[in-house]
Amino acid sequence: MKMRNTKELTVALLADGLYTWDGGTDFLSNIACILQYANKKMDYNIRMYLVLPREYLPIRFLRKHIKKLDLNEKANIERVTSVFNVLCPEVPVVYYRKHIKKIYNDQGKSLDKTLHRIGADICFPILRDYYPQLKTPWIGYIADFQEKYLPELFDQRTLDYRESNSKEQVKNTRFFIATSQSVKDDLEKYYPGDYKVFVQPFAPFAPDTFINCNVDISSYNLPEKYFIISNQFWIHKNHITAIKALKLLVDEGYSNVGLVCTGRMYSDDRDGKYSQELVALVKELNLEKNVYFVGFIPKMDQIQMMMDSVALIQPSLFEGDPGGCSVYNANSLMIPSIMADTRVNNEVEDNELIRHFKAKDPEDLKREMKQMLNQVRVKPSKADVESHNNNNIQVLAGFYIDMIETAIDNYKSTV
Repeated sequence: MKMRNTKELTVALLADGLYTWDGGTDFLSNIACILQYANKKMDYNIRMYLVLPREYLPIRFLRKHIKKLDLNEKANIERVTSVFNVLCPEVPVVYYRKHIKKIYNDQGKSLDKTLHRIGADICFPILRDYYPQLKTPWIGYIADFQEKYLPELFDQRTLDYRESNSKEQVKNTRFFIATSQSVKDDLEKYYPGDYKVFVQPFAPFAPDTFINCNVDISSYNLPEKYFIISNQFWIHKNHITAIKALKLLVDEGYSNVGLVCTGRMYSDDRDGKYSQELVALVKELNLEKNVYFVGFIPKMDQIQMMMDSVALIQPSLFEGDPGGCSVYNANSLMIPSIMADTRVNNEVEDNELIRHFKAKDPEDLKREMKQMLNQVRVKPSKADVESHNNNNIQVLAGFYIDMIETAIDNYKSTV
């Protein structure tokens, strides 16, 4: 592939659709860290911008009267900017005017004006949307196709929305980024088209901030030995299996072992009782002293909890990449993970850091947890973690630079 002569790139990282959930924010910040590495180690001059939507004022007013629409724009902005301030504070934030399509669809013109103003060579990842008037080269992104496998977790309106957006996006998208082979296969199966899909390799890395993490979390009063789940409280995340597995473990005499669950304790929109059901289950099983719902906590507190845990558990029934962002974080720090044997998770085989259990099977998960508790594990040295991360980020930097260059060259050749 022919490289651009100047090796200068201006990259716009689009937060729309990603900044509303923790996994999306992590994905976006990971890309920024990877490109920062490429900037330092691969002889590139990369300028990055975090591009955030800011709703047109009349639309903000209308949202106050439309309960179904997201009212948390300020919280979403604070979420993503706080993470970027910690991991990559030198990345500036710019805004573009966003419209609600059903009221007024500008087809990407406002976004394109902002991209032109900052001189963006490329914009990505564009999530479940498409902008026919966007002149800047761009790369699409669809996190997963959960609705095809677990349609019972969605109302008809959401199913229709996902179907419509996916169909529209493939019409004009030349390139997609996928975080697993499973997503690529599903995209090509359900929405075939004339596009190329880049599959990000499973090569988790941690920024230096995480590797050097040494936060006092004593105020949480956690037990000496505990497992951790760092997921949203959505139905498909399947906390129930882990809680039941812990009960089996406690009944076998491991009464002092805990299960820490991080994340906002809010009800899944698809089942208004889900969070309450989890709390009720913990009470029913007499696990109030073993299960810790610590809420939405600072990222560095979460990382420290992972580092101090026996292992991370990923019981989720569906993710867009192996283990999701929590396994990504854990693996980058060489923390063991136990994850359900779903199709995407099985893209990574069992190894020293990853074990699988039968999805929705508390007994099998209990067995893996018990093995983790009984084995002697020497925590990796900082040098080992740094070496592990250096190898992985080199792989990822090469992947992203190749993807960006390919997309830009393709757009240029058709101008």
